[in-house]
Amino acid sequence: MPRKYSNDFKSMVVNLIVNEKHSTIKTAQQLDVPLKTLEKWVTAYNKDHNVFNSDYLSHTRQIELLKKENASLKKDNEILKKTISLLAKKE
Repeated sequence: MPRKYSNDFKSMVVNLIVNEKHSTIKTAQQLDVPLKTLEKWVTAYNKDHNVFNSDYLSHTRQIELLKKENASLKKDNEILKKTISLLAKKE
């Protein structure tokens, strides 16, 4: 079963490798983290330096959330239109 690592831990490890120039292989061995996992973290960091921030949302996730919110607002708007229409007919 895959282990879970906190974003703080990932950020610290990537900092060691990228900024302090520690060896990826030695860091993986010392911290008992699979080498491929570290490589994925470094790749993600190189693509976007904010990737391990706790409040960070990728552009894809932001779009996904905005689409959900938009759908919900459209639904609410339709309900309001129908309600106004029914109230207008009663008067």
